[in-house]
Amino acid sequence: MLRLLAFAALGAAIGGLVVSLLGNPDPGMLIFGIAIGVCIAATTVSRLGGGLAAALPSPAAVQEARDARRLGRARIDAVRQTGTFVNEQPVCDIDVTVVSLTGDAWATTIRRLVPLTELPAYQAGLERDVAILLEGGPEIAFADGELSPAEIARLVVPPRSEVDVRPIPPGTRVDKGRRRGPLIGIGRRGRPLRLAVFTLVAVLAGAVVVLPFREAVGLTLDAWSDGRWSVDMRHPDALKTAEGALQDAIGHDRVVSITVTPDAVIVDAPIRVGAVETDEWTYRGGVVSHDGAAHSQPELAEEQFSWSDVTLDRLWPAMEQASAQSGLPTDGASARIERATDDDVQSPTFIRNVGAPEMSFGLRDDYRDAFFRLDATGTDLQPAG
Repeated sequence: MLRLLAFAALGAAIGGLVVSLLGNPDPGMLIFGIAIGVCIAATTVSRLGGGLAAALPSPAAVQEARDARRLGRARIDAVRQTGTFVNEQPVCDIDVTVVSLTGDAWATTIRRLVPLTELPAYQAGLERDVAILLEGGPEIAFADGELSPAEIARLVVPPRSEVDVRPIPPGTRVDKGRRRGPLIGIGRRGRPLRLAVFTLVAVLAGAVVVLPFREAVGLTLDAWSDGRWSVDMRHPDALKTAEGALQDAIGHDRVVSITVTPDAVIVDAPIRVGAVETDEWTYRGGVVSHDGAAHSQPELAEEQFSWSDVTLDRLWPAMEQASAQSGLPTDGASARIERATDDDVQSPTFIRNVGAPEMSFGLRDDYRDAFFRLDATGTDLQPAG
């Protein structure tokens, strides 16, 4: 299960990286950081746990072998450190040759946690009593003092070259009279299927991460196909996507104002059709966020308008036209869409935004700036006074 978790976390980390590069950098990097940490931790614990499963024989399995008199004698042929330490004690691979009370003999390699104070008991050439955890082995546990002197004298451990080598299946341990392994094996035979399962888990985890940001990823890919490095929300395709997502989240198409920046679309919209109370909503990185009450609350329902009242796909061409006319760059320029201000001093709605919807934006460089106004149809671009 830990290996599945590690691959799921790896897939999530890759998904987070994709989101960061193609969608929304902030949540993408947060997901990547958390997932890669989980992946490293799960991998480390899995490797350590797999090694220790065999290095620490079950006391119950050892006692069962003693009770059943599944005993024998083993000679230590070689000891090698694995490089793993637990509480500063080395985990070692120990080559042994075993002969049982029944006369059966074999060679194998066991993994054990070897306390430094017990190193003399693991010297090559030493013979020790062992409990045979399963009938026929090869799993054993050292059990000094179990054999009588007569039994020890009768048991002669043969040379390692004269017996069969019985490897212990990797990642397994003996429990309740059975050899148990991980849910997904780690042997060579199942490697193709195992890799397929792990890959599928990683892909699914990555897809789960990317799915909420699929619109942002799609917009970025579209931008790349147009020769742009990143999404610009002022472009018609991105603005259209934001419009649909915001309308779906808000639940209607009425707004008080729309602010379009290179990386976000921010909308003040009434909490419901016909209400004056207004909330702020933001579309950024493919995700809509509800930011609570708007900073500026309208006084009249007449300040609202519909998305369809404004030809938003004309905004970017108008900004490019204004840039060509003024010689000022569009970099970083934002636009605001709201109703025009009533400038009739005799009107009861004087200085309220109840006129026809219009788009306005400013362009600037280090030395000068210019402001422009565009009608709702996007056909009449005028310098703003």
